[in-house]
Amino acid sequence: MYKGLIVTQDDKIRQEIASLLNTVGEIKGDFVNSLDEVNKNGAYLDYLFILVSDLNHQTIKSISNTQLYTPDLSTIFYNHSLNYVEIPEIARTSKVKMIIGENRKSNLSELFVQLKNDFWRKIPYEELGIKYDLLSKRMKEAMDYIETAPIRDCNIIAISDYLNISAGYFSQEFKRETNLSFRSFMQTVLNYYEDIIFTKVNLPAKDISMLLGYSELSSFSRSFKKRKGVSPTKYRKLLQA
Repeated sequence: MYKGLIVTQDDKIRQEIASLLNTVGEIKGDFVNSLDEVNKNGAYLDYLFILVSDLNHQTIKSISNTQLYTPDLSTIFYNHSLNYVEIPEIARTSKVKMIIGENRKSNLSELFVQLKNDFWRKIPYEELGIKYDLLSKRMKEAMDYIETAPIRDCNIIAISDYLNISAGYFSQEFKRETNLSFRSFMQTVLNYYEDIIFTKVNLPAKDISMLLGYSELSSFSRSFKKRKGVSPTKYRKLLQA
């Protein structure tokens, strides 16, 4: 299940968004009154989008700060009453998708579908030699879980609990359907996610380690250096060179 963050105090907009999410499917809406209610340590990476209904100066400032850390996160302004000329100038010059006017519902539905297809956590099936269409229904549910659940929860215990089967049985089924052990599969996926995060997200290594499920930065650094040959800090510098 994908997640979208909706920031609004407008009851009508809450109802409209909830209805659209239900129609589009596969997206759970987290409704908050302010961006200040969200934990900043990498939490935005779990979201498909951030949608706001009020673009005042404080909101624009908060969004700008968010985009510094997660530049590829889609930010949407959605309003049922404003037209373009009524939007503050600071908002019109920001990196925010504007969805207003009579066609706002259909336009937002189309955008939701596009965002699901383009989400950065799509598993690289071709690289792994896995044909998604040939997987069983249960294995597809496992893959969908890995793409949308917090990365720190993408372990064999959490996934088998989600599927309501034993970890041992899931491990056997995973190997049979993919020709890969779950451990080697997740290692490849996490390497893939790490490359995206270090390339596109300006978060400290400590926050990245927490995001990827490590309880200690030192454990993440050791694992990272073993796999990449350099420390997380040096790896980021190499990518930016």
